Amino acid sequence: MRAFIRGIVSLALLAALLVGAVEALVFLARYVGRQVFHGVNPTVAAAAVTAMATVIVTVATLVIGRYIERRKAVESEIRASKIPVYTRLVSGLMRTVMNPDSSNPEELAQFLREITPDLITWASDDVLLAWSKFKREVQVIAAEDTIFSFEELLSAIRQDFGHTGNKMKEGDLLALFVNDIEEQLARRRTQRGRRATTPPSPPPPSNG
Repeated sequence: MRAFIRGIVSLALLAALLVGAVEALVFLARYVGRQVFHGVNPTVAAAAVTAMATVIVTVATLVIGRYIERRKAVESEIRASKIPVYTRLVSGLMRTVMNPDSSNPEELAQFLREITPDLITWASDDVLLAWSKFKREVQVIAAEDTIFSFEELLSAIRQDFGHTGNKMKEGDLLALFVNDIEEQLARRRTQRGRRATTPPSPPPPSNG
């Protein structure tokens, strides 16, 4: 959703800049035209100024249009580069999550080391934050907290590709490949309830 909103805001700002630039160029063309054609027959001067403004606006529109096309091309290239990185990341982690008993810790560590540079290069900020959280929590493979951090990572990747995720609730993505997700969700809610009702620890006594 955030990526979609950023895209809309960027498009609106670009449109506003384009309109402002065109108006400024038209004003400049008219001002220069009046100075150049001062004293000339008003009809001829008006026609010349209009022609100058038309030429300037046409050139400016072409230049700005090329800039927009180039920017879209760069965004498309970045998006195309993200797809294999994200696909490799999700596939590798899902194999581990779905088969924790057969996973090799050394191979997993190697996989994490190899894919992190690609994520740093291509991933969005939200994906990187979710990936950093997942790596910090991946102390025990397929532990419940790690599973739900993995879901947050999947959600961030989907959002980077433009999916809003508004209809997705916690556990919906995990339910696609975790059989006992309802039991894990129930335990997670219970743990949250216990943490919410547990009073904070008293501060340590002062030495003074």
